[in-house]
Amino acid sequence: MSIPTTVFHEAYPLADLRPADYNPRRLSPEAFERLKASIARHGIVKPVILNQNGTLVAGHQRTKGMTALGITHTPAVMLGTTVRLQDEIRFNLLHNKVETESSVVHADPGEMGQWTWVPWQSIRVDEQKNASFVNAIGQMCAGHGPWGSVVMDDQGRIVLNSEYAVVAAAHRFDLLAWTVPSPDALQLYTDLTGEYGVYDWTAIEDKAPVWNQHIVQPKRLRQRSSKAKSGPTYGSETWEKLVLPWLQPEQRVIDFGAGHGDYAKMLRGKGFAVLDYEPYRTAPGKYAVDIRAVVGQIRALHRDVRDHGLADIVVLDSVINATTSLDYQHWVLATVNALCAKDGVVCLGTRGLYKELQMENANRATTGGAVNMSFLDDNNVEMNFVQGKWQKLRFHTPGTLEPLLRAYFDDVQIRDAADSNIKAVCRSPKALDEADYRKAFDEEFNMPYPNGFRHDKHHELVEMLIKLVMERNSLMNSE
Repeated sequence: MSIPTTVFHEAYPLADLRPADYNPRRLSPEAFERLKASIARHGIVKPVILNQNGTLVAGHQRTKGMTALGITHTPAVMLGTTVRLQDEIRFNLLHNKVETESSVVHADPGEMGQWTWVPWQSIRVDEQKNASFVNAIGQMCAGHGPWGSVVMDDQGRIVLNSEYAVVAAAHRFDLLAWTVPSPDALQLYTDLTGEYGVYDWTAIEDKAPVWNQHIVQPKRLRQRSSKAKSGPTYGSETWEKLVLPWLQPEQRVIDFGAGHGDYAKMLRGKGFAVLDYEPYRTAPGKYAVDIRAVVGQIRALHRDVRDHGLADIVVLDSVINATTSLDYQHWVLATVNALCAKDGVVCLGTRGLYKELQMENANRATTGGAVNMSFLDDNNVEMNFVQGKWQKLRFHTPGTLEPLLRAYFDDVQIRDAADSNIKAVCRSPKALDEADYRKAFDEEFNMPYPNGFRHDKHHELVEMLIKLVMERNSLMNSE
């Protein structure tokens, strides 16, 4: 199959552009003024990217800056086909990240102050770094043709987008280049690599409804390859480090937001009293949520707390990092607070920001070999387009996690603070208002599903939990 041919337009009318509704960048007034000053000083030395249908895939902020300056046309690379939404988004994110200069690359300089196609045979990669980012660019070039460009000086040094030049050499396609005098190169590099805005997912939050989050349910205790007869399995650090070392058969455990419930199934098979609740449980091998199974979990949970009271241990593994809003984060933690007996313990694990920032600063892919890059907003939230749907991930540091948990528990101990999975052990649940508990239970045990459906099979459980948690709080207040 031949690769679609991209087309370079040296002067594409801004009036013909159609902005994408998912653009995640937001500029402060100060950053916008810097952007306009850069455009006025250097012109447009980086083409925008267009889908074949005219959708602006990348370059939204520059087009705003050009419009503000009265510029009517822009250099643009139009893709050879109307690509699927997932690839549109990847172009947008990669384009925002493409100014990485880890590699050292030279080529024959083009015409000064003009767009030139530099022959790929002249590209010399003196030092190649940032392999994962090069691979991500290469995959998009292999599927859609050359879509980027570089800025080089009159000595042939690639000043901007050197990783894209590495891909051009490897894939043997000519390099679209803008050439500047060497004395101007440093100023241009400084201007174009400055911080121009933060990621802001507000415009597409409605595209990530809460039920999409089941995409990120972890599969636990399974071989990494279905063909492997033995070998490593996916495990949970929260379970392995915080729960299993001291778990006793007589202790009652609730795994809240249990995903596929692998640990609960394993431990029940060994005689442990473990219940699991996952409002977006899917049947094996299926994508759709198994509502009947969810209602079964709610009824089992109701019977258990009715007969035995609140839980000795509540496990919250990789749940609050998947909450789609601060409201859902609160409802999860209020419900976990209520499920915990007065002398019980909550064992929690969530995604850590420090490791994510290390990958962000290194311009690395978030998972080995993947082309999904890491893009955090100023609330430490990122959104990814996975399996054709948006999903949201929230990251914490010890400085954000501990005060958050202290609103629900008097005793909070943070573990593995610098790890990719921050953990916490929480005791002594605080008393919340009854109305707060009731709202949290109504949301967490009757979650929304597509087309506005809710099962409404949670009322008995809600009333039982209200009774038990009010009794618990009364006892704790009297001590």
